[in-house]
Amino acid sequence: QQTDPYDGVPITGNADLMRLKIIVAGLVSPPGPIGIDASPYNPYAYGDRPIYGYVELDLDDSIDTGGEFVPLARNRYLANVGRFGTSPLGPVSERMVRSADDVDANFGTLPQFERSGGEFTLALCGCFTPEIVSQNGDMDSVFDVGETWILSGRFFERMVAFAPESGMFGGSDFGLWDPVVELQFCHNDSADRTTITLIYPVTNEGAAMLSGQAVQPLDLSLVNQTSIAEALDDLIFGADFATGDLATLVGQWDGRVVEDYQQPAEWGISAIIGTASTQQDPAALFVWTDTGFEEVMGDLNDDNVSDELDTQMIISTILNEDGTSSDADGVVNDEVAIFDFGPSFDLRDINGDGVISSEDILVPLCAADLNGDGVINFFDVSFFLSAFNDGQDDADFNGDGEYNFFDVS
Repeated sequence: QQTDPYDGVPITGNADLMRLKIIVAGLVSPPGPIGIDASPYNPYAYGDRPIYGYVELDLDDSIDTGGEFVPLARNRYLANVGRFGTSPLGPVSERMVRSADDVDANFGTLPQFERSGGEFTLALCGCFTPEIVSQNGDMDSVFDVGETWILSGRFFERMVAFAPESGMFGGSDFGLWDPVVELQFCHNDSADRTTITLIYPVTNEGAAMLSGQAVQPLDLSLVNQTSIAEALDDLIFGADFATGDLATLVGQWDGRVVEDYQQPAEWGISAIIGTASTQQDPAALFVWTDTGFEEVMGDLNDDNVSDELDTQMIISTILNEDGTSSDADGVVNDEVAIFDFGPSFDLRDINGDGVISSEDILVPLCAADLNGDGVINFFDVSFFLSAFNDGQDDADFNGDGEYNFFDVS
């Protein structure tokens, strides 16, 4: 047992305590309220660089056993990772939003971005006004260079969607498991980075370690000792009673054993991080800047790599949509502009500049694939011979401005 839970070496296997760290380049400040509750819109309550976002934990590392319904799902990872031209690795990529047209309130339509697999979330949501427990430095309640703070609030939650089948009480509402936790913000001046740390009990034994009290049995109360195991025990029990869309989210938890999910090193994780707008906009609560963690940029066909097949998809988009009703600028200019860019986006806009163009190509097509079908075969040879005989640029393979033996060889 460590005297200071913020220190110590992580272990593999079962654990009684979890330590979750977010390390950010530069100075970022705790999130102020953004008007979701009764608080005024004041994202800069603790500094002019507030951080917001959601870090989702998938305890069974399965995409079929957790998530959130709309409207919460609209501000989670799968609904926004495509803004960065990036896809998560693995089958969950089939559930990501690829353009704003994919987002609706119908759980049954594809893609099911609601089904992330996450059961627990570190929520830097601005949903409440955190309380400063301790601070150092100039003590002005503005998070500055080199300072370390502890804040308390309901930063950690189990999936809200499960509340109707939960027996939990003592949270912000009946059925919600969102205990008041402590979150550390620490800025390292020499490295110029901010570390945000959550320490939380995996088991009630861990809760006893932190409190210095005797271990209390699992129950349904957040007022006494509580832990991830306690919340998971309630989830496993209630999963059998879930119906409809909720059964799709949590039904597979029915009959499982809590002790099988006490290895934090084995949990899946994803994150969407950003900040808030200077002016309140109910339609766009956050400005997203970063995602994580197992991802690939430029994978448009869900094969977990960015290659010439993805390049061909971009080229085909430009050829087929440039200047059409799918092009916001309506002009044939070798690019496809995205309608209402900002609120809207498109996965094919890899560099995020608002247009799908050659600038989004990460992997150039093979020069020998002259007809652009992704295959090198007889048809490319035929294409070359025709271009060579006609003196077309496609036949000038070595780029010397001439059409001769050196292009053939």
